[in-house]
Amino acid sequence: MNLLLAILTFSGGLNSFACGPYGALEPKVKLKVELDRSILPAGHTGKAVIKVALQPAMVLRDAADRPPANVAIVLDRSGSMSGQKIEQAKEAAIQAVRRLGAKDIVSLVAYDHQVHTIIPAQQAKHPEALVALIRKIGVGGNTALYAGVNQGAAEIRKNLGKKYFHRVILLSDGQANVGPSSPDDLARLGRALIKEDISVSAVGLGQGYNEDLMTKLAQEGQGNLYFAESAQELPGIFDAEIGDALSVAARKTVIRIELEEGVRPVRLIGRQGVIHGNNVEVEINQLYGGQEKFALLEVEVPAGKANATKNLAHVAVEFEDALSGKAVSQKSAIGCSFSQEEEKVAASTNPKVAEAYVDNQVAEAKERAIKLADQGQHEEAVQELRRVNLSIATQNKVYRSTKVDAANGKFHSDIECLDRDQGLTNKNRKNWTTQGYQIRMQQKASVSKK
Repeated sequence: MNLLLAILTFSGGLNSFACGPYGALEPKVKLKVELDRSILPAGHTGKAVIKVALQPAMVLRDAADRPPANVAIVLDRSGSMSGQKIEQAKEAAIQAVRRLGAKDIVSLVAYDHQVHTIIPAQQAKHPEALVALIRKIGVGGNTALYAGVNQGAAEIRKNLGKKYFHRVILLSDGQANVGPSSPDDLARLGRALIKEDISVSAVGLGQGYNEDLMTKLAQEGQGNLYFAESAQELPGIFDAEIGDALSVAARKTVIRIELEEGVRPVRLIGRQGVIHGNNVEVEINQLYGGQEKFALLEVEVPAGKANATKNLAHVAVEFEDALSGKAVSQKSAIGCSFSQEEEKVAASTNPKVAEAYVDNQVAEAKERAIKLADQGQHEEAVQELRRVNLSIATQNKVYRSTKVDAANGKFHSDIECLDRDQGLTNKNRKNWTTQGYQIRMQQKASVSKK
């Protein structure tokens, strides 16, 4: 094995570093490229999983030296939000406002069948004055969700520019029933807003909201997705969401993978992207301090001789540094070797890559099962899940991972519950949808309950 390939294979890549306000040659975002197994079986065509991970450093900054945020909070105040729901929603919004700094911009829009701008976009210099306005919000009417998001975006646009990081945070507990209301309508809105550099996160409260609509909006708006089973969870969710908005390390992030001749892309697992010939491109957009984001690519590798090595791919990532606004690019590469010894192949397993691969397979399988169940094809949904469950068990004969085995055991239990109940409950459907999204987007899902 030549020296360069040895470095790339066993250290996970050779990163380039950008100089900047953190100090010369300090990596603000670490690029790490790994395989599920660094040694593949010799003598026949095989498959490998390439993980391209971006790991921003956790940089603790005070409000004076971090990039400022421009946040629009969009609250559902329809009749179904009466009682504890609206009170907890207001407390969550108040907590968010108090966490922002004086240089940050905040706005708040409340909607029922009409849209009400409670706090026009302004710097969060006097939070207690804004708190007083939030406490006055009442409830009544239907749910003009689309118009609410649109008005939140209009408040964001008052300060649209490179100086701020722009985020709409939507909360709803019900079905959109005034104005555009289909998942496709909200997907188009999310796509339009992200083109303006406005990301959208969605919080579904209780068991009455439309999770398909909220998922489409968050996915196309390149934001986060949450399911709050009870209103008590809202302060923790809003705290996590504001934390992301205040810790943006990079944006406009794009991963490009160029496969070597003979290596064929099979599919991206989890994230969406574009595969054109032997070139793969994945957009991740924003990176947050201390949170790893990654793409998984399954590839077909031509047969190799025992003890031989092979270059598999060259990887490039480009992003805009959050603090300096400068474009940064990094490059790496990945290769593998071959062996006829099963023990060597198994010992080369990278547990974290294997576990991420399995988690994303389960998330995708549950997404397909939901669609089948929605069409009344219960048996087909169960069969699809069992097929993936068996496939993972077969894969783990090579990986030999106790964590994969445990995860697949939990997956099996979920399948048995689905089969026993003869369909998905509303709660389980929302959980599967939200958890699957969080896995595929590597969203930090742990939220403290207040």
